[in-house]
Amino acid sequence: MKNCKTVIDLNKTYQTFNGFGASACWLSQEIGGWKNAKDILSLLYGKENGIGLNIYRYNLGAESKNDSTIFGITRRTDGFMKKDKSYDFTADKNAQHALKIAKELAGNDLRVTLFCNSPPTALTINGKAYCNVLKKGDRNYTTNISKESYAEFADFCYNSAEYFLNKGYRITDLSPVNEPQWGWNAWYNDDESISAKQEGCYYTEEETAALLKEMVKRFKGSEVDKRGCKVSMFESGRAGGKTSQNAKYLDCILSKENADLRDYFESISIHSYWASEKEKKEAAEYFAEKYPDFTIACTEYCQMANDENSGVFELSKKENGHTNGLSIEYGTALADTIIFELKTFNATEWDWWLACSFGLYPDGLVYLNPDDRTEITASKRLWCMGNFSKFIDEGAKRIECTCDAEQLKCCAFKNPDESIVVIYSNSSGQNFKTGLSEFNSNDVEIYTTNSVYDLKNTYSGKITDKINIQSQSVVTVIIK
Repeated sequence: MKNCKTVIDLNKTYQTFNGFGASACWLSQEIGGWKNAKDILSLLYGKENGIGLNIYRYNLGAESKNDSTIFGITRRTDGFMKKDKSYDFTADKNAQHALKIAKELAGNDLRVTLFCNSPPTALTINGKAYCNVLKKGDRNYTTNISKESYAEFADFCYNSAEYFLNKGYRITDLSPVNEPQWGWNAWYNDDESISAKQEGCYYTEEETAALLKEMVKRFKGSEVDKRGCKVSMFESGRAGGKTSQNAKYLDCILSKENADLRDYFESISIHSYWASEKEKKEAAEYFAEKYPDFTIACTEYCQMANDENSGVFELSKKENGHTNGLSIEYGTALADTIIFELKTFNATEWDWWLACSFGLYPDGLVYLNPDDRTEITASKRLWCMGNFSKFIDEGAKRIECTCDAEQLKCCAFKNPDESIVVIYSNSSGQNFKTGLSEFNSNDVEIYTTNSVYDLKNTYSGKITDKINIQSQSVVTVIIK
């Protein structure tokens, strides 16, 4: 057991935090119709037996439910805009029911982001929810929506936000552009048949800026705007510094020529897939130098099997990428990532990708069996994320927290109720003991996730001795 020292400076504060969330892709349109939907969603949004997420990312489907080219029926979506451009807000019934349950569990303050992977197929150039068909390796990407349809797309986003606001949901963000730098194209198989992975749409930097102008024009000063819903700039598929694709999109969107966009937007959204710690630091330096007035939101991440920077690449490689990554090693690696991004980006929110997954891949928090709906498997990622999401409240401020053990990652927040939350992540093979001597007179509660415990309350009382942080564990200390 190695002794180390933790230092907390209550006077040094950083970002104000909005919360933690996950995406309802791709399974809300399935599980929302299951009898045990509440049992599943309780693990995610429940405050007692779950991890208390407070952000729900709802996918505004493009109406691809009958397109067999998209492999995997769960990736084909129902949509509110039909092929004839009429609206049907009774559509996507199961997904709407899943959202309703999440709100019942999380409460009326649940933050909801509405996001689009593709414009509705009624507005796309090829009538599909993916871009042109290309041969394997072809990178001749083209967008799938014409400029003449931008205003109608903006109307669709506005009408969808208005619908959910009128249903009593707290819609905070409308995100129309997801990872625009990727091709999102279909491809020819060896037998000349066509396949597509999912809904998606490519945009150049200039096309992204032009579309966002229409979005801002529709939303700014509107009733939806006054009710708290803002358009998100775009969600970059990868973090990067000043020479990255990420920077090229930002520099175009926020150029002097686009002063209206620069005046409207307040936050930059990133997905940090495949980015090394070095690249993330370079991105943070670039943001701080060029866009210091913008906050950063980490809106999507999962442990891609081919991501050498995930912390579990070697583990996943042993299974040839065919693993759900249920073990604690995947959980502590996730906790390391969260802490690094909270501290490096001063992230105002942090969202995982798939809340629920059917597949054999490390992309879910909860895993389900379509052949046996009673089989619900919680990954250690779920509980390790809960060491953050269950205790850090909306409106919390991150405060300075350092530890002199390099292998031990830590961060701390001060909640609006004045409680202090300290989270340690130990993905190493070493056990540690650390003290919080300045808080010895305070009542504390300690919650531990490791190979045995799932967010277990392992101590309540005064800190009479140093805090044990075992190898491969995430430990949360609540100082009252």
